[in-house]
Amino acid sequence: MSKISKFLPIFIIVLFASCGGPELPENVALAYDKLPEEIDFNQHVKPILSDKCYLCHGPDEAKISAGLQLHLPELAYKESKNNPGNHAIVPGNATNSDLVKRILTSDPELIMPVPDSYLKLTDYEKAVLVRWIEDGAEYKDHWAFIPPTKQNPPNVKLKEKVVNPIDNFV
Repeated sequence: MSKISKFLPIFIIVLFASCGGPELPENVALAYDKLPEEIDFNQHVKPILSDKCYLCHGPDEAKISAGLQLHLPELAYKESKNNPGNHAIVPGNATNSDLVKRILTSDPELIMPVPDSYLKLTDYEKAVLVRWIEDGAEYKDHWAFIPPTKQNPPNVKLKEKVVNPIDNFV
């Protein structure tokens, strides 16, 4: 066996281990493992941004902090004016997204939301934001502006209770 073939499996393991996302604190990692299979912007992400981030980084131009707005993708993805070369959100790359660095740090000078706001992200909310960015940070229009799509009724255990297909959803 050649020297290369001896070390190839080790190299592959190191390569894949280094390609992962950011190192998550233990509680966030546990919450990450419990996330739904698919993260939806309107259902999972927008409520977090609205409740915890838009106060300082939302659509109200009079209250914008650090020149960052998160309510529109073109604003959230753009290069930081305060830190050239940095971006709050890099779709598909949580490690290089400042938003992820800021929500995961324990440094009171860097953490977001700022301690003075008395807002705090739960471990689950942090996990949702990390996963959403890893998955491409796709923004969606408000649900009312998305055309409905036909859904097949889910299977139910109590089939005798189903009078019409809408009952399967209830």
